[in-house]
Amino acid sequence: MLVAYVDESYDRDRYFIGAAIATLEGWEAVSSRLAAVRQRTAREHGTDPEIEFHGHELMGGSGPWSPLRGKHREAAGVSLAVLDAARDGGVRYLFRGVDVARLHARFRYPAPPHAVVFGHVLEQIDQYTAAHGDEEQAIVVADEIATQAEHQRAFAGYQEFGTGGAGSSMLRHISSPINFACSRFSDGLQVVDLAVYVHFRRQRIHNPHPAARRTLARQWAAIAPAVAHEQTWVP
Repeated sequence: MLVAYVDESYDRDRYFIGAAIATLEGWEAVSSRLAAVRQRTAREHGTDPEIEFHGHELMGGSGPWSPLRGKHREAAGVSLAVLDAARDGGVRYLFRGVDVARLHARFRYPAPPHAVVFGHVLEQIDQYTAAHGDEEQAIVVADEIATQAEHQRAFAGYQEFGTGGAGSSMLRHISSPINFACSRFSDGLQVVDLAVYVHFRRQRIHNPHPAARRTLARQWAAIAPAVAHEQTWVP
């Protein structure tokens, strides 16, 4: 059994969703490592020993991560410890995106960007899972969102009629239903949040500061070997 955690990051022009997928045993190993990172960070910086690894707050030194405000090297070290733990646990990443402007230009009544990219990510999760065996199944866990009921209905439609388009899939290797959880209590959602945060910044943010560019390069270097799929659709 595989478990895929999904999360998104976006601006007005690009919408990205990433999936972090691994075996149950792999995720258990990741959780053990992350617990150790939390304890070490609590000792060294006075953070909550059960703190959530949230990319924006961690790297910005905001919210629960305010003890690291201005401590960019330390924040980068924590982020790399999380990404290294995920890689060592066998986590693989699937990244999909869409050019929002082109989506609206091509279609008179386009689907929402999140729905488009979510469908594409589900297709990739299904393909990745199928490659592990005809009987293999994946559980999909997404961050809690206001429109989760709509996505449950869409997923049910996909499994009955297919996802549509050239790569239409019935998603036979994904267990129903889609699960939604609070990231505060899910290590998998925290891992994918950080990975998608890095992916988005690599694609969309130009920081002129050399140290910030070096940090981003190191973060991506921890992710890149584990990327099984990466594509942005330009309609």
